[in-house]
Amino acid sequence: NYITTLVNMRAPGMTHFRMPLTVWSLFITAILLLLALPVLTAALTMLLFDRTFGTNFFIPSGGGEPLLWQHMFWFFGHPEVYILVLPAMGVTSDLLSTFSRKPIFGYHAMAFSMIAIAFLSWTVWGHHMFVSGMNPLLGTAFMMTTMVIAVPSAIKVFNWLGTLWGGSIRFTAPMLFALGFVSNFLIGGLSGIFLASTPVDIYIHASFYLVAPFHYFVSGILFSFFSSLYYFVPNMFGCTVSFPFS
Repeated sequence: NYITTLVNMRAPGMTHFRMPLTVWSLFITAILLLLALPVLTAALTMLLFDRTFGTNFFIPSGGGEPLLWQHMFWFFGHPEVYILVLPAMGVTSDLLSTFSRKPIFGYHAMAFSMIAIAFLSWTVWGHHMFVSGMNPLLGTAFMMTTMVIAVPSAIKVFNWLGTLWGGSIRFTAPMLFALGFVSNFLIGGLSGIFLASTPVDIYIHASFYLVAPFHYFVSGILFSFFSSLYYFVPNMFGCTVSFPFS
């Protein structure tokens, strides 16, 4: 529905590169969902058959392969990270632009970086499996793709800072939450770079250092959720948002 609407039913004059970055992010997220969820569905169906009907897809005693579950789960699981964070990136981009009173810095670069993140997200799932005994050459390939995916993410952070620079900034509630997303995303991204390196990851895998970067991302996504709530609800319904902690 999202994909068809955005491809075929845009308003006259609304080209792809005039769409808000929020819409771009939802468009790309819809494509990721379309491709990622069937893989998880297949993995869960195979697991259900193993548990219920006596098949041996993942059970070693019957000739199954336990690592197949990890491959199928993480092939879904890593695009899922970007399914969560891409809408947050889109909303944050538009809100930083709105409350800096200037156009987003590097609009085309922001759109293409989201496309690059979506494409590369399919090539990095093996970095969750560095300690599974995979071939070191394969591990090196996943290490390189994981480092490469940091580039479009860094472009986004650079462009967010470029949007803020010289802007007439208003520190409204949505703006503060959007800045909270950028801060958490930056901390999670910088700390996560170390995990891309196979020699480092082998020693800190399953430690809280590995857990932390992902949760910085999730915390940032929650900040973005609140920023969109405080911004879009009054615009959509004409009433302000009030919480006990606000």
